[in-house]
Amino acid sequence: MNLSLNRFTFFLFLAALFFSCTKIVTTDIGAGLIPPVDGVITKDTMLDVVSKNTGYDTVSVGISDNHVLGYINDNGVFGTTTASLNFQIAPTIAPFSWGISKDSIILDSVVLCLSYQSAWGDTTSASPLRLHVYSMDPEVVFRGDSSYNNTITFEKSQELTEFNTAKVVDISGLNDVDTTAHYKEVATNQLRIRLNTSFAQQILQLDSATYYRSDSAFYTGIRGLIVEPEQTGNALLSLSLTDTATHLSVYYHSKNLIDTLSRRFQPNSLTSASSNTILRNYQNSPIPSYIAGASTHNDDLIFMQTSPGVYATIQTPGIGSLTNRIIHRAELLMYQVPDANDQYLTPPNLFLAALGKDSTPARRFAVPNDLIFSGTSFTNLAQFGVLPLSKSGSSPYYYSFDITRYAQGIVTKHDTVYNLVLYAPYNQYIYPAENFTYTIPIASPSLNTVGVGRVMLGGGSNAQYKMRLHIVYSDIH
Repeated sequence: MNLSLNRFTFFLFLAALFFSCTKIVTTDIGAGLIPPVDGVITKDTMLDVVSKNTGYDTVSVGISDNHVLGYINDNGVFGTTTASLNFQIAPTIAPFSWGISKDSIILDSVVLCLSYQSAWGDTTSASPLRLHVYSMDPEVVFRGDSSYNNTITFEKSQELTEFNTAKVVDISGLNDVDTTAHYKEVATNQLRIRLNTSFAQQILQLDSATYYRSDSAFYTGIRGLIVEPEQTGNALLSLSLTDTATHLSVYYHSKNLIDTLSRRFQPNSLTSASSNTILRNYQNSPIPSYIAGASTHNDDLIFMQTSPGVYATIQTPGIGSLTNRIIHRAELLMYQVPDANDQYLTPPNLFLAALGKDSTPARRFAVPNDLIFSGTSFTNLAQFGVLPLSKSGSSPYYYSFDITRYAQGIVTKHDTVYNLVLYAPYNQYIYPAENFTYTIPIASPSLNTVGVGRVMLGGGSNAQYKMRLHIVYSDIH
């Protein structure tokens, strides 16, 4: 062992610590936040943090929320994502009638239309999605008064996609007016999938007196639809089930008439069951090994993925030993570690919460003093730091969480130092404060679209993209 080298290294460590705690601020992060008070010497310091990839979460997507559909291959970092839709349809008119005698109906076509909102990932036609539609097995229990999380799958029955052949999706054209519109039903922002007319025949053959007297009765005849992707392409589509542009259209005419008639069936926000199956496969990702590591380990990489995804815990051990001072700014800084997929797999909005004294992940509450709670919502999320920031307007990004008042309470009043939890929420709830007995939504609408957004951050032990706590302060004399 080289004792001289060890002593020299230790001396450098002490010198670096001394100068980091006394230097005048030169960073431009947080610039403009330091008050120009005459005679006050402003200093800054960087404190180490301990970061740990901790676990996975699940979500349940409500029928009125946007659902995602598609496939993402992010094998080098976040594995793969397969997102499918499961939902029920019902007649849009009551009492339902085909308008002409069933015996005279000649079926022309049947089209499933889905209201397109946005896309995330590689949206070029060189990497198209391929989609299939199935009927749900009639024995499946699928109820509108039940909630289904993202891991639940449902048994399929026959394929409904026309000719049992995948619908190839050109995402770049979904915003265009459909020039091949069916029977003058022109629409934009709509994904259309032609189905086999045998499915329309199945609907037509339902006994009107039995299956058309209510939505629930209709669901016993047509349990539901499943739309799922092949493992090709590299994008997620955001779709609305309750928008009127989402419906099943059956086109037909009479033996004695040329004019085309149509009937629509669509999800009913009050009676229809729905779920969004979003399966994450981390088999070729480093994430499982990071999560399986020792709980005391300080990870060099932190993986953030919008729920259902990964969450991490952060400890700030140095803050509790600070002497009393005026804290002008305390910001938890975290930096994106670039990777090859950054060009189209963009980062999510993140959220930082505190954990109870037993650090139970389920007991999450607002960071004390820094989140403003008014009525039933938080009013300063952007100022708190949930948004990804960039000096260039694109990758790499960084996040800066303002925990100034929380830090001031610790150094002045010796408030509790909590473990923190970092995640990219979809529709999660938290407690406004540790002692509250009820939870509120983090944001309404949600900070993120379900499943959309991922970023790899440097952790507390990363040499180049180190997560750290930056404190700008003045001594009290």
